Amino acid sequence: MSVDWARIEREFYQCNKCGLCLAACPVGKELLLEKYTPRGKIQLARFCRNGNLEITERLREIFAECLLCGACSVVCPSGVSLTDLFIAMREMLTSSIGLHANMKPAIESVKENYNISNEDNDERDEWAEDLEDLYSKVSHKERAEVVYFIGCVASFFPMVQSIPRNVIRILDSAGVDFAVLGGREWCCGFPLLGAGAPEDMKVVKEHNLEMVRSLGAKSVVFSCPSCYRTWREYYGTDFSLSHVTEFIAELLDKGRLRLGSMDGHTVTYHDPCDLGRHGGVFDAPRKVIQSIPGISLKEMESNRALSTCCGGGGNLEMTDPELSRRLAIKRIEQALATGADTLVTACQQCVRTLKGAARRGKIDLNVVDITDLVARAIK
Repeated sequence: MSVDWARIEREFYQCNKCGLCLAACPVGKELLLEKYTPRGKIQLARFCRNGNLEITERLREIFAECLLCGACSVVCPSGVSLTDLFIAMREMLTSSIGLHANMKPAIESVKENYNISNEDNDERDEWAEDLEDLYSKVSHKERAEVVYFIGCVASFFPMVQSIPRNVIRILDSAGVDFAVLGGREWCCGFPLLGAGAPEDMKVVKEHNLEMVRSLGAKSVVFSCPSCYRTWREYYGTDFSLSHVTEFIAELLDKGRLRLGSMDGHTVTYHDPCDLGRHGGVFDAPRKVIQSIPGISLKEMESNRALSTCCGGGGNLEMTDPELSRRLAIKRIEQALATGADTLVTACQQCVRTLKGAARRGKIDLNVVDITDLVARAIK
C-alpha cells in the first residue's frame, strides 16, 4: 500500500488552524500540549514533509500518542482527513527509523504467526472448548453462506472470549448457515496500518479472502469493528460485510430471533470508534438493545459520532498503557453520570479497555459486550 502524499500534503494547507479539534481530541485534552493535539500534529507533519523538521524518535512518540479515533475529523469545518494524515505519518516515520519499540512484538507476531498475540495460530479456537459439538459443526464445514470472522483480540484474550461463544450460539439459534475459519483465519491487518507497517497487508488480505471464497460464502460477519473497518476500506471485496449488531438487527426484523425479558437493567451504550464514527453504524446496536424487553437505555452526553474513545484505539494501549487507562476512566465517568448500572459496547477492545480500567479502579460498573445481553435474552 502506498500513501497518496500529494493528497495528504494538500490537507496541510486545508487546515485553517481554528482549534475546534482540540476540544474533540481525548489525548490533547489529557496531555494539554499543542504538539499532541490534531492541529499541532498537522503542523509537525507539514514541517517534516517540507524538510524543516528532523525525523527523530521523539517525533515518532508524538504521533504514537493518538487514538486514530477520528473525533477530530468529525468536528473539522475544513474537512481535513486527519486520521489518514496521521496514519501516513506513522508509515513515513516507521520506514525512516523503524517501528515503535512497544509495537514491535505485536507486529512481528502478525508477520510470523498471523496474530497479534505471539501464539501458534492454530490456538485461535481455544475459546471454543466448552461449545463441543456446536463448534465442531461450524468449524469443519466445506460450504456455508456466511463466515463469522472473529479477530485476534476475541480469539486470544480471555476477558473477551465470551464474545465468539455468544455469536456462535446466537447465529445457531437463528438457523444461520455459517462457518468459522479457526486457525485458517489470519489477523485482518489493522494493527499493521496503525503501526505504520502496511507492507504485509497484502499477504493477510489475500489469504483471508481466499479462505472465505473457498467456502463459497456470500457474506462475512464481524464482532470486531476494526476487522470490519479493515475489510470494508482495504480489502476491496464484493462480499456482503456486516457487523454482528447489524446482522442481529436483521435477524430480529425477520423474526428469526426472539428475545426474552431482562427486567431491572439500566444500561448506557458506548459507540466504538471504528463501528460508529468510521463505520457509520449507530442505530443497529441501539435497536438490538431496545429489542430486549425490560432494559432501559440511557445515552451518555457524548454519543454517536461525538462518542469519546475508550482509550484503546490506535495501538495506544501498546505505546502508552498509562495514558490509555486514564482515558478509559474518563469514559467510565461519563457512563456513571447516566445512572446506568451497565455499560454496553460492541467491540472487544472497548470491553477490554473499559472493563480493565473499572476493575483496577474498583469502580462499580458492569461492562459487557452487546452479544452478552443478546445471548442471555434469547428464548
